[in-house]
Amino acid sequence: MSDLDNTTTPRRIAITSGKVMNEDVGRFPGPYVEAVRLSHGVPVVLSPFTASRSDEAVPPEVLLFEGLEPEDPSHLHGVSGLILTGGGDVDPALYAQKRHARTQNISSLRDRFELGLLGAALERDLPVLAICRGAQLLNVFLGGRLDQHLADRPDRLPHHPDRPRSEIAHGVRIAAGADLAGMLGSTRPGVNSHHHQGLDGAADGLEEIAWAEDGVLEAVVSSDYSWVLGVQWHPEAMISSHPVQRRLFDALIEAASARAHAGAARR
Repeated sequence: MSDLDNTTTPRRIAITSGKVMNEDVGRFPGPYVEAVRLSHGVPVVLSPFTASRSDEAVPPEVLLFEGLEPEDPSHLHGVSGLILTGGGDVDPALYAQKRHARTQNISSLRDRFELGLLGAALERDLPVLAICRGAQLLNVFLGGRLDQHLADRPDRLPHHPDRPRSEIAHGVRIAAGADLAGMLGSTRPGVNSHHHQGLDGAADGLEEIAWAEDGVLEAVVSSDYSWVLGVQWHPEAMISSHPVQRRLFDALIEAASARAHAGAARR
């Protein structure tokens, strides 16, 4: 990362890259980048892939680093927060399960890269916002498991409906007193849904704070780190239609800025 210095900069947020279905080709995380920019953050996209989709334009002002080595903590030099993005499924071998027939788009490269980034971020106590797959990866990193196909139980809602991500798919119930309810201004907000897997309970060190109407876990927070939030929906895709979802990114950047300033004061 030769173009990014080692000085932690308030509001500079690392964002992981997704991948093309069944190919080791990166995808530019445009909606996440835009969400960070709307919240007055500076996005830095980190990708282990050496190529990206040719039809996805990268704004010239956005820092993009490709072909990064997994498990190298130096990728987080100069940033003050991390977003783990959505995408393909986490390899079930990482949580000691056999692969379900519907588990798809696994990338061992992406898994190793993001697990390394997450470990480095938590070691530094950087604020982390983990979204959809990101929340699942967070749970696996901390020793938890995933439900590989929610639709195996017919009593559940359709968590992967064929509808735009900007639309509300179902409501969630947020635990009383959780900071997430304050961010969204409600203990019963509506969210979108674009996932066929979910958390099979929260790992040690995570607190369950929100559930879908069918009981599927929708949000967790860390009890061991200063600011770590995982949500199963896609707030970045709802900002234009439901602007309140931007507050998750506002809160991340506020926490990142506070952490960076606190670190600077200690030096």
